[in-house]
Amino acid sequence: MGLGDRIRAFFAGKNNPALAELESWARSHKGVEGYIEPRTTTTSTTLLLVDRDGDHLRGPVRDPADAIAFCERVGLPIYDAQVIGYPRRMKEFDKRRRSASTDNLDDDIADLERRLTEE
Repeated sequence: MGLGDRIRAFFAGKNNPALAELESWARSHKGVEGYIEPRTTTTSTTLLLVDRDGDHLRGPVRDPADAIAFCERVGLPIYDAQVIGYPRRMKEFDKRRRSASTDNLDDDIADLERRLTEE
């Protein structure tokens, strides 16, 4: 690694605080995989981390090479989301989360209605 590469690596860590959060999240979850999400007109390139249960977290990265280097350093497999898509467990996790929040909302409304009629 040349001097320029070392300087870029040093400042890449300083300029991307999302990587620290992603690393902390990855170390606290089991079975984590990384997915590179391409840059679009409205979002920058992002790294999506998905654990074995489908829980996930994403953060911006400067370019795909940073995401690859991060995953190699942390020891995570890395995939291109544009090529292989998103894991089914992530979609199922989101579905369960939405369902649970809807169930809780229905229970909260029923409880509120019950308390209002009691008074």
